[in-house]
Amino acid sequence: MVGSDGRLAFCNLAFAALYDLPQHLTEPGAPREAIIAHCLRTGQGPMRGVAEHLAKSATAAPGQAVIGEYELADGRTVRVSHTPLAGGGYVATHEDISDRVAASAQIAFLAYRDTLTRLPNRAAFQKSFENAVAAAERAGEMFGVIMIDVDHFKDINDTLGHDAGDALLLSLADLLRRAFRKSDTVSRLGGDEFAVVLRGLAGPEDLARPIETLQALLRTPIEHAGRSFTISASIGAALHEDPDADPLHLLKNADVALYEAKAGGRNRCVVFQPAMRTQVEQRVELLREVRLGLAQGEFDLFYQPVVDIAANRVAGFEALMRWNHPEQGVLAPGAFMAAFDDSDLSLKLGEVALERALGQMRAWLDEGVELGRVAINVSTEQFRSGRLASDIADRLARWNVPASRLTIEVTENVYMGWGADVVASTVRQLHDTGVLIALDDFGTGYASLANLRQFPVDRLKIDKSFVQNVEDDAIVRAVINLGASMGMKVVAEGVEKPEQLATLSGYGCDQVQGYHFARPMPAAEVADFVARFGQV
Repeated sequence: MVGSDGRLAFCNLAFAALYDLPQHLTEPGAPREAIIAHCLRTGQGPMRGVAEHLAKSATAAPGQAVIGEYELADGRTVRVSHTPLAGGGYVATHEDISDRVAASAQIAFLAYRDTLTRLPNRAAFQKSFENAVAAAERAGEMFGVIMIDVDHFKDINDTLGHDAGDALLLSLADLLRRAFRKSDTVSRLGGDEFAVVLRGLAGPEDLARPIETLQALLRTPIEHAGRSFTISASIGAALHEDPDADPLHLLKNADVALYEAKAGGRNRCVVFQPAMRTQVEQRVELLREVRLGLAQGEFDLFYQPVVDIAANRVAGFEALMRWNHPEQGVLAPGAFMAAFDDSDLSLKLGEVALERALGQMRAWLDEGVELGRVAINVSTEQFRSGRLASDIADRLARWNVPASRLTIEVTENVYMGWGADVVASTVRQLHDTGVLIALDDFGTGYASLANLRQFPVDRLKIDKSFVQNVEDDAIVRAVINLGASMGMKVVAEGVEKPEQLATLSGYGCDQVQGYHFARPMPAAEVADFVARFGQV
């Protein structure tokens, strides 16, 4: 209790303990200013608002409480209630509510923050987006939205473990904080999905600049549990710069751009353009048809012979996927390439290829057809599943097909990126069982010569673009010499003319395939082709 003269009339032990008051400041007559000065001197004083609170108390009617909450310099929060008395002065109640405030702050944090990365969450992102929309409609403010997805995140969790997945997300969160401004809302929407709202942009370059910074930061490998791997992300961005456009469409536009980035092979950024919406709709429809076609068994394999030049015999066949479309007829992979960029469909098409090829190989063996080896193309998704080696072993056993009859064709990009360890282990397991490993389209990807030494590779396949371009003659000759020096057979694709065959033979190429010998053919034509080959 404080009298009308501003001096202490009474205080209890709890008040004295709350501010660690010395004895003389707890006795009647102690000046209120002296108590406040003690608190300020000892680092317990209120950060702000005391003068205003006392002024309100002085003008309040008797019995009308004046209440305020104040943060103290030492981090505590107190709730102060002043109730004026009829004869002047007041009765004050001071309550330490620090625990309550901390609990409320934690609740607010959980409501608007991601617990793993500490970034704003989906609710905070949505709130920030709504504020940006309101500013755009009110003042014509330009703003942008960026959507970010980690490439192959599920496979990282499945093969390297959830600890590695969490480490990757934390590292990405740190890179995002470094790439964007503090005023930008960088959020984790959930899983491997992140999003950013950028306000107050002057032009498209303000949207592009932080994306370029982020892409540069992503090239730095992450170290976790003694292992090193890199983050690759697909990025979709959209800019609201037209005052007449509906800013609410921006989220959908950024999603469309992200879809384009994934469909284009991932690890890239795409900025939304209006024409993309039609392209995405077409791709979505194509994937829907592919799923339906898989369910109805419309996918099958055609076989193109691989010819041994020196022996002039069929050394094997490459199995190539075809879609028996009910309306468009037989379609080559180029017509449904988008399906191979979809993780789920890529795996399903790969399963169809393995099952059909091995079943057909068993039938040919039973018929006595000398088929040599059959090569099957395996996708990156199949390798990164971590189950490919055991899956192939199980299927070989079930169909009773010797591993020595099977070749797995791998493109160079399978060897690149975070999954290299998984790929290496799978390739070695397959190779140890007798399955042949062929590196397809050699020279068109990103594999280095070190990959040829690191991974067991039995065959190098020269891409047809080199074979059919006379200006690449030196490349063809170099690859053939490289294969010979490393004990690998070399197969040239796309041989269509006799002179191409003669040139390759002169360079010492081992095997060839292409229209000069045969186009890919249905399985029913293979036995007759093998029987007739070399007889003409």
